[in-house]
Amino acid sequence: MNKTDSLLILVKSLTKAEKRYFRLWSNLQSGDKVYLSLFDLLDTHSSPDEIFERFEKEQGGKSFEMTAKHLYTVLMDCLLRLRKKQDVQTDICNKISKASILFERELFEDAIDELNKAKRLAKDFEYDLLLQLIRRTELQYLSALDFEGINERELVNKQMKIQEVMKYSRNINLHVQLYDILKHRLIYKGYARSDKQKEDLNDLVLSELHLIANSSYRGFEAEKLHLLFQATYYLNSGNYKSAIRFYQELISLFEENKHLLLNPPIYYLSAIRGILDSLQIAGIYREMPFFLSKLEEIEQSDYATEFVLSVKVLRFNYESSRLIHTGEFKTAKELMRKADESLFRKKNLLGLEDQLKLHLGAAILYISTNEYTLARKSMKEVFSSGKLYYALPSYKTARLVNLILQAELGNYDFFENEIESIKRNIRYEKQSYITEKLVFKFVQAYPLPSYEKNRLKLWEQFRKDIQKIQQSKYERQLLKTFDFLSWIESKLTREPFQNVLMNKIRS
Repeated sequence: MNKTDSLLILVKSLTKAEKRYFRLWSNLQSGDKVYLSLFDLLDTHSSPDEIFERFEKEQGGKSFEMTAKHLYTVLMDCLLRLRKKQDVQTDICNKISKASILFERELFEDAIDELNKAKRLAKDFEYDLLLQLIRRTELQYLSALDFEGINERELVNKQMKIQEVMKYSRNINLHVQLYDILKHRLIYKGYARSDKQKEDLNDLVLSELHLIANSSYRGFEAEKLHLLFQATYYLNSGNYKSAIRFYQELISLFEENKHLLLNPPIYYLSAIRGILDSLQIAGIYREMPFFLSKLEEIEQSDYATEFVLSVKVLRFNYESSRLIHTGEFKTAKELMRKADESLFRKKNLLGLEDQLKLHLGAAILYISTNEYTLARKSMKEVFSSGKLYYALPSYKTARLVNLILQAELGNYDFFENEIESIKRNIRYEKQSYITEKLVFKFVQAYPLPSYEKNRLKLWEQFRKDIQKIQQSKYERQLLKTFDFLSWIESKLTREPFQNVLMNKIRS
């Protein structure tokens, strides 16, 4: 990545407030302001080549490379200044530094007063490491003053508070470790697909419960990590009602402690995402709009552009999936039309998983409405990129959806090698769904019988497997993206796919 690419990403990630502050701050500086012209070009254009050509045309004779380096330096200095103004942690550190300066000049009362201000902030925002430093500094000052004005009981009490902070900090660290291990298993081993795989998580669950039982202090951070761990565990193990309950408690905790949200609020976003996942997998679509509105609120906030764009993609994917699963294809297509202007044209600014989900969601919608040419175009975006998306979680689902598409397009020669390739991956990962095997069996039955009697006979064979899958809580994970079971029912009974989906919601 060259300097122009870095600058482009940096400028595109700025919030409106950061851009405004940068312009105001730059106007106060003296000297040549050529870098501001480059900033405007980066802000309004997305192609590095076009930016370079326009700069050369507007600023003939000026070095693009030197201007880019200078802009990068000035922009980073500006962001650091702004961070100092906004960052509570920096404010606390500044107060500790002020206390040190005042103490060196024997202004002891003023020094202790600055430490007390820092202490209040550290307690309010749960900066336990800084709180520990402040309490230690306070004891050093008191010791240097021969503990004037405090008795032994008060001294011991201050020492014990340091021990409490250290114990709390240790518990938080252990909690973070457990959650990170759980998250790692979820990402690289996938959701539990059997009771045996669920039992493999018991070591983490028992450790987390032991940690909670032996912790005397329950602050925001500890409560957040506990709820996040439990919600993630229940979602992973197929207990969606419990997952929803814990995610709801987590969202309530965040909304009661908004001053403790990170910037950007990644854990708050994770909670909303978790509950939407749970509702989607459980098929409780009527409850999703409320939490989708929470994502919209985040979009309206002044966070980094890149973060806001990722939230927009997230909301679009969940909303589109909800509409498709409930048979509201017309509304889903209108949503897609709007997304084509606001999201698809900016896809290069997105992460790979977000890009993959956008194309996969589009393909599923077009398959649902029998627009197979458009579906093939969306799928081509996924599979023409070599192994770019190969290791991503959604890629496995994309391959299964593509089997359905190729069956409808009549490309029957495609099945044998592709199915064998997917099976090799399944054996390697030691993970499989019954649904995957059912999809293989279904596409291999193409071309489907033209006579009604033969189709219905085939449907009776598949219906037994479908009923078995519907009774398994673990199979729902694969069906959240595309309802393969309803598609098979639609094709074999000749009932429109939209009707099958809507009847399932009503039942």
